[in-house]
Amino acid sequence: MTEQLLLLFQALFLILLYVFIWRILRGANRDLTVVEKSVTLPQSALTPQAADARPGEAQLVVLASNSLSPGSVIRAAGSVSIGRAPENAVSLPDDDYVSSRHARVEIEDSTARVIDLDSRNGTFLNGERIVCARQLELGDVVRVGATELKLTR
Repeated sequence: MTEQLLLLFQALFLILLYVFIWRILRGANRDLTVVEKSVTLPQSALTPQAADARPGEAQLVVLASNSLSPGSVIRAAGSVSIGRAPENAVSLPDDDYVSSRHARVEIEDSTARVIDLDSRNGTFLNGERIVCARQLELGDVVRVGATELKLTR
């Protein structure tokens, strides 16, 4: 009876070990997956004050960030990529909780949505983690790592 119990524990240990290794490899693979390139905004799109933005144009206002100064305004037209890599429209190199290509905000006419690009630490909309593309409304706050961006016009 004890030999059967010992064999059962060994089998359970091996199963748990394989599940552990599989989750590590899946997480590493998620970081290495190449995501389609987003259209990047020129450096002039990042302005220190909201007064520089065009009337009625969608904007992302920085509420808090390790990499950007609070109050900065990002003109949001088309697709705005957010991540740690320098080729993103919103580059956050000082935030260790942001993936190289973390999220994307897409704005067309009067509709806006945020998409998490399979980031490790997730993208949050108004404090709630998103798992698929979510519609944005004016005043919504998107959090990526330690950076909070508010959608305004």
